[in-house]
Formats: sequence, structure tokens, C-alpha cells
Amino acid sequence: MELDGHIIEFLESGALRLGYVRRREQRKIHVIDQRGRESSVPVSRIVVVHAAVPEAEFKETAASIQERIDSLCRDVDVELLWESVQTESREFEPAELAESYFGAPSPESQSAIFRGLADGGLFFKRNGTRFQPRARLQVDSQRLRIAREQEKEDFRKHVGNILNRAIQEGAPPDTHDWNSISERLEIWLRRQERDEVGSVLEQLAGESRAKDIAYDLLVQSGRIEAWEDRFLIIHGVSTSFPAEVVEASQKLDPSTVGGRREDWSGRLTLAIDDDATVEVDDALTVTEDAGNLTVGIHIADVSAFVNKGDALDREAFKRSTTLYLPNVSVTMFPPRLSTDLASLVKGERRPAFSVEVRFNRDNELVDSRVFRTTVTVTDRLSYESADRLLEERDTSLVRLHQIALHLQEQRSDQGAQTHRRPEIKIRVDDGDISVQRIEVDTPARLIVSEMMILANSLAADSAATTGVPIIFRTQEAPDSPPPDIEGFPEAIQFELLRRSFKRSRLSLSPGPHSGLGLGAYAQVSSPIRRYADLVTQRQFVAAIEGTPFPYDRDELLVIITSAEAAELDMRRLEQTSTMYWILTHLSQDKMDEPIEALVIDGKGTVELTDYLIRGKVSDGTRWQLGDSITVKIESIDPIRGDIRFRACS
Repeated sequence: MELDGHIIEFLESGALRLGYVRRREQRKIHVIDQRGRESSVPVSRIVVVHAAVPEAEFKETAASIQERIDSLCRDVDVELLWESVQTESREFEPAELAESYFGAPSPESQSAIFRGLADGGLFFKRNGTRFQPRARLQVDSQRLRIAREQEKEDFRKHVGNILNRAIQEGAPPDTHDWNSISERLEIWLRRQERDEVGSVLEQLAGESRAKDIAYDLLVQSGRIEAWEDRFLIIHGVSTSFPAEVVEASQKLDPSTVGGRREDWSGRLTLAIDDDATVEVDDALTVTEDAGNLTVGIHIADVSAFVNKGDALDREAFKRSTTLYLPNVSVTMFPPRLSTDLASLVKGERRPAFSVEVRFNRDNELVDSRVFRTTVTVTDRLSYESADRLLEERDTSLVRLHQIALHLQEQRSDQGAQTHRRPEIKIRVDDGDISVQRIEVDTPARLIVSEMMILANSLAADSAATTGVPIIFRTQEAPDSPPPDIEGFPEAIQFELLRRSFKRSRLSLSPGPHSGLGLGAYAQVSSPIRRYADLVTQRQFVAAIEGTPFPYDRDELLVIITSAEAAELDMRRLEQTSTMYWILTHLSQDKMDEPIEALVIDGKGTVELTDYLIRGKVSDGTRWQLGDSITVKIESIDPIRGDIRFRACS
């Protein structure tokens, strides 16, 4: 067909455009559009051919054609056209459909039909320049989907208006829809489940603020009690256990505990921990013979009570760890198990997973083994009472302390970073906040720390040697030598060291742990409080009992992924809660008081000496790293975890 000088309509990006054909070259034509732009168009993309006119008349003629097309488009009832042809299961040219609908296939009517059908795919499916009517079942299904999408969009707009009003007013709106909206908001917050109401709030307030806003609105609405912990709810952590889990714990029978065990219940066994600790998961047995010392490191044998895949195990996997906040503890297991049957309670026979270690007169490790025992804690000591016994030269503890110092020195020689910061212990009781700075480098704490590190490292060595598939913890060495920290205050020393650390990771293969100065390391010492430790304990128990390993490689990988994610999330939660309560305490008692601080960097960051929290000094003064200064609180926001200072003159 001769096209030179004709006005045509061609497809570009799925839509029709008017153009004027200047010339044709084989399978392409050169056109100019109404804005004067030139382009080369394949002949296959031509849909409608209009009359030929001189190029000088193109713009005026094209405008007239467009007006007629627009007028015809308003008359196109796509559904009516579909009804007339939907029984024919074939493709139609626009000219056929234009003749069927308008009675005459003029170029303008073809264009109107094409545009009408191309704009909505409900009734027709387009294939190039042709259209095929969809089956009635397809149309009905598509109509239902569109209706649902519209309902969803209408709902989002409605909820958005209500939530936006609540955000602006800082209070639940007085509307009859708020009850149902707040109910869904509570489920979204507590269960961490996706919900349209929650996503609308995130869109309005931003993800970082949405849950805080939801919590405040739900407290004001009475759906959340004011005493319920803000951060637990925002993170979707429940303090209570499902009924089936509680029931399963109540049915546990300690008399049924089995396995091949050695009876160590008649030996002097010490449990050293904080006074407030109720989940006692480790204890020590010390026996001396002619200068040689045998140490039994006993870990609560949770595997004796909880089987893989049972109700208690499923809940523990979901929780992953026990959570300690200043105002509440959330255990991984119900109290019947965590603080009673599995806990190494003083005076009670308990199953244990044990590591026996023999030391010679020079405190050198001679031999070790991993096995199962029954133990009875004869003395429960706090760190403070154990330190007093050491001062009084208690023979067993003094020897343990000597061994602990020797083990720490050996690890230090292997590159271990043994620097430990003081800790801030915060307790909240009926709204009363107590803040205590704890020095962690005491003899009793060193004994417990080194014995647990020893048990974990020996377990890892045993697994690596015998091929027991367990979860190892590794840490790569720093890329550069440790920084020179001599002469700096303790906080600066720790900060400089921390920057050189690489993050430790869980792995199925043994590898060095540079921070501990060990060739292999695994965590088995807290099965009441860490699910991954329980899994590792089960693998060892299978090796001891000569039964198949309960977990294969793929299952262990799933547990690693879950444990690492939970570890990060729970650490953030604990840090957020701790900061909130410290800042709340400071806002109540220290707003106008001078506070001692240490300059941490050259950007105005200081650390409060007695509280170990950091913030910026706002006046722009620059001090030397490690300078001691006095500051006052300028602003404080416990919920956001933000505090700013001004320097005292």
C-alpha cells in the first residue's frame, strides 16, 4: 500500500500516536509527529491509515482527526461490544469490530475501537493490533478481583484518614470505627503479623515510628495495660506461654529421666551466680588429690526433659533465647522447667551434662572428657560471697582462681582480648529504678567465666575430633594488629579495641575464635537460656548414648539462621530497654545535677562515667580524647533513646 503523504496512527509504548509519513523504506517508514519529532517506525506497528494530505496541512488535519476520534471514543461501550462477539473465540481486527459496532469501519472508528479496547483489558486481550474477547468466566473473575482491589483501596483511604487524625491529635479519634481498627492494630503489634491497618500506619508515620505510635494509641484505648512493657510488645515478645506449653511442662516427671549417667550427687558442688538468678544452668565440682585437681563443669541437662519437636521444643525454638530486661525477664521455657526441674537448684538431684577436666600441680590441663551425670548443688554462692571466701583463702576456690588466671593468660598469649568493661545493672521494681555499676573483673566472676569458656572450648575440640555435627562459634582475626591502648582510660581502651573486632558467627565447621584466643569454640553452657545450646547438647547426648544424631546439616543451618537473627534482635531489644530505663532514671533524678563524663571521640561524644551511656555535647566545644569533663543534661527522650548534654562552665 502506498503510504507516502498519509496520516497514520502507529503504536508507541502500547499507545496510538498520530504521524505523517514522509517516505517508506522497505519495512520501515519515516514519520513526523504533531510536535515535529522525526522517527523511524516498523510497518508492522501501523494500526490505522487516514487520508493523504500535503505535509503543510498535517498538524491542522491531525487535530481535526483527533477531535473526531475523541468524540467516537466517548460512545464506545466496551462491554456491549464484548457481549456481541464474546461467543467467537478468535482474534479480531479493529476494522471488523468498528464495522460491528459503528456500522462502518472508518479510520476514526477503528482508532476509537482500538483505544477503547487497549485502555481496559477486562473484556478483550490484545495481541499486537488484534483483539480477542475473553471468556465469560475470565471476565467474571477479573471483575471480582477489581472489585476487591477497589474495596481494599477504599478501606486503606478510610483507615488512613482515621489514623492520620489520631496521629495529629495524639489520641484515639472519637469514631465508631476505632474499635475495629484498634483491634486489628493490636493484633498487628502483638503478633507481628502483616495487616492492612499496620501497613497504612507505617505508610503514614514511617516504619521507625509506627509501632511506638500504635502502642501509645492502644494504651490510651485500654487495649494494652499501662504496666505492660512497651518494648516487649513492640517486638512481639509475649511474657506468657501458650496453654499447651504450660500443660506440657506440668506433665514433666523427673523420675523418668534416663540415660547413661555417673552419680556425682555426693560431691561438693558449687553454683556461683547473681543473687537474682533463678535459672541456674551451671555448677562446679572440685576434687583435689595429691596436688592434682579434678574439676567437674556441670551444665543443666535440658535434653533430659525436652524432646526435639515437642510443644516445649517448638516454643523454645520460636523464642530462641531468654530475655533479661530491667523490669521483667522472659524465659525460654515455662518456670516449671526453667527454674525448677532443669535448674541446678540447691539440695535437689538434677541431671547434668558434664565436662570433667584434670589439672596437674602446675595447673596445666592434663585430660578431659564429656559425659552425663546426676549432681546435687551443695552450696549456692553469689559472686560477692564467693569473693569473700576467696579472701578467706578457701582452698578449693583459691585453686580454681589460680587455674582461671592460668587459662586466661594462655588465651591472652594466643591473642585473646581479655579486657572487660564494667556493667550497669538496672532493676525496676514497682516503678522504682535502681542503677548499680558492677565491676566484672572480680576473682569469682573470673572463675565462672573461665570455666564456662573452658567447657565450651573442650566440647568444641571433642566434636571437631570425633565428628559430632554441632554448631560452632567462630571469629576471624582483625585485619590489623590491635591498637596501642596503653595510657588511655578504660572506656577509651575498650572503644579502640571494639573497632578492631570482627563479628563472631555461627558455623557448622570448627574454626578459630580470635577474640577468645581459641582454635575451636562452641556454646553448650546455657541450654536453659539459649536454644542453639540445647541443640548442641542433644548432638553430644546422641554421641554419648550411641544413638543417631537428632539434627542433620540442613536442620542445623536453619537453626543457625534463626539463632543469629534472634541474637541480633534480642540484643537490640535489651539495649533499647536498658537505655530507656537509664534515661528515665536520669530524667527523674539528675536533670539539674552535674554529671561526670569522659570524652570518647573528637566529635563531641561523651560517656557518663557512672552510667556508661553516650550522648553528644551540643555547644560545639572540642576536647582531647580521654578528657574528663562535667556536663548537665540539656534534653532527654527515653523512648527514642536520645540524650544531649551541655558542658558545665
